[in-house]
Amino acid sequence: IKPKWFSAIYITLAQIFQMVLGVLITLLNFYYFLSDSSGTCNLGWKALFAGFLMYGSYLFLFLQFFFGRYNFVAGANKKDKLKFF
Repeated sequence: IKPKWFSAIYITLAQIFQMVLGVLITLLNFYYFLSDSSGTCNLGWKALFAGFLMYGSYLFLFLQFFFGRYNFVAGANKKDKLKFF
């Protein structure tokens, strides 16, 4: 049973937030990898690149889905916009 206050947009926004955090954490790890002069960082550039590629592509896809699904594109009619709040 779906609650009346629940909308699918909240799940999509949570997934976008998760991917933004994933990209930011990967970038912070990349910074640590580059600035580690003592050689204690166990991350490799291949893993960092793969993580950034994965989170970046998922972020792009979720944003594309969000703007396409919820009609936040230029030229959409007022009657076509969804009410979700």
